Amino acid sequence: MAEQRRRAEAAERQAHADNLAHLAPFVAGALKKAAAREGRTTTWGEIRQKTGQRQLDRPAHQDKLDLLGMVEKDTLPSSPLWSAVLAAAGTDEALRFHRDISHRLQRPVPDSDSDLVTQLTADCAQLRRQW
Repeated sequence: MAEQRRRAEAAERQAHADNLAHLAPFVAGALKKAAAREGRTTTWGEIRQKTGQRQLDRPAHQDKLDLLGMVEKDTLPSSPLWSAVLAAAGTDEALRFHRDISHRLQRPVPDSDSDLVTQLTADCAQLRRQW
């Protein structure tokens, strides 16, 4: 019984990881479109709406981190994170989330919110210039 339960749990975790891997290109595309083509910030709700991916409706914090980890996996250390487009609005939640993803990716971030918003604004400008 215990072995079956472990297998079922492992299969469930794998299915969840596969679903996130499926969603990552949609998230990356939405972030790049918002930053580079439209020159603006975006939200998770807007990403869900623009991509039509219902699974992005209220993803858990950990799922957001996992998704952005996949999106940012090929981002060079010297380049800004695409997730800056989500955080540049400067809400408490967005800034906390950006700190979490930056920490996960071992990227330094300023301690103060105002300094972080300044950095995010500069990062978004750099992302626009790149594309």
